[in-house]
Amino acid sequence: MPSQVDRSKEAALQMVGRTVVNFQRLERNLKLAARLGPLRGTIHKVQRDISRRQERASTLTLGQAIQAWLEYCYSPPATNQETPDLFDVSVQISFSLESDPASQAQHADALHDLLRVRNELVHSRLATFEWESAEACDALVADLKQVNTSISEQIEYTSALLKAVAELHKEHADALALQFSSPKAGVAQTMPNTSFERTREG
Repeated sequence: MPSQVDRSKEAALQMVGRTVVNFQRLERNLKLAARLGPLRGTIHKVQRDISRRQERASTLTLGQAIQAWLEYCYSPPATNQETPDLFDVSVQISFSLESDPASQAQHADALHDLLRVRNELVHSRLATFEWESAEACDALVADLKQVNTSISEQIEYTSALLKAVAELHKEHADALALQFSSPKAGVAQTMPNTSFERTREG
């Protein structure tokens, strides 16, 4: 029959595994969000920009992904100074999230706190942890339960936004496809404005 120490140790190891997986899920969402941002130019230029962003996002650390996410959420939209191409379809896509400064700071602090906890857990706490102490294992489980609650909140928020962005992209893609299928659509004259704003109440 397993001892109390063995049971506590097993529970702690399971909680550590769950926490690491949840951090990976959050990091994945943030890396997906790091691909977002204003896009403008001809179809070919936009496609190149998207490919570059995908490649860059795949190499980001969690800290870099958090920074990219916060810049995406709260940086003011860039002003387009480019002259549209007269001989190719031009596309412009931009995003804007609105919230009060206090909510922005709270959101940023929550993500940075999670980054600090994750780094401490992976780089120091687990390496020196007293696995043979039932009390230490039970305390670790209690701490990580709270951490997982915070991670889940951020996963839900980022997932909801990514889903909304994907739906908006689909709507605009469908609108472009409909316009191109129209017999009246001309290449030089067809320059659809696909700018839109996504507003979040703080």
